[in-house]
Amino acid sequence: MNTSQQPTLQEQLAVASNLLSVQLQPFVTPISGALVDGTAIHVGTGGYVEWRRNRLLLTNEHVAREVKKHSLARKCFDSSDYLHINNPYQVVAAPEDLAFSPVDDRWNAVRHSAMAFPDYRFEERHAPLQAEYLFVMGFTGEKAHYSPAFEMLFTTGTPYLTQEYDGALEPEETRRSIKHPDFDPVCHFAMHWHPDATTPTGGKTSSIPLDPHGMSGSLVWNTRIVEFAERGETWTPGVARLTGVLWGWDTSDRFLFATRIEHVAAFLARFYP
Repeated sequence: MNTSQQPTLQEQLAVASNLLSVQLQPFVTPISGALVDGTAIHVGTGGYVEWRRNRLLLTNEHVAREVKKHSLARKCFDSSDYLHINNPYQVVAAPEDLAFSPVDDRWNAVRHSAMAFPDYRFEERHAPLQAEYLFVMGFTGEKAHYSPAFEMLFTTGTPYLTQEYDGALEPEETRRSIKHPDFDPVCHFAMHWHPDATTPTGGKTSSIPLDPHGMSGSLVWNTRIVEFAERGETWTPGVARLTGVLWGWDTSDRFLFATRIEHVAAFLARFYP
């Protein structure tokens, strides 16, 4: 058998990341804040989920808190229009750091291709296989800009394929402790953040933001790539499961932090049992 034609692991992961981006971008949205001068800024990321037949905009409490400073708005995939987030947020502060706003009443206010990620595709708890690949889809302030000519805030999504940080698997020279004061391993998990070492699937290194600010509220999926490989089964992006919501980072020690899905589900269940 000629193995020279077999794709490398890096090439396989690049394909997987592209497939995940295409399938999962309809579930995410940038969240903007209106300024008094009529312009707007990027304040965070949200994800559309369907929980007990209710469509919800899910994000962080610290993102939703920005409503005290700005009128907040969201977008729907394939639509250029921003929609005012008119329904009040239900929130829980740190360590969960979660918030949601119902969106059913204005789901069809504009033409779009957005979708709400269904609760039957939520993991019961965050427990991926060791060295499993996780996928984050969010929006950074670094890749957002307001155009006075178009009177519109433009944002570009950042898909990021990574892995959970596991000190047992980390080489001694890169092993490090998690020092973030708000990190709680019972409620959270940590992921690698190495944007400077990331291979851009589109071929442009400028497409990779070095600063994750603005990604708060991003959905995190367990891709199950390793799981399916170990079972000898064909993997597709449709098997990915929601496993957390990103809330923070430590760029000096190269970590992203997310709230575990079991805490997300428990929060939503308080309002929709």
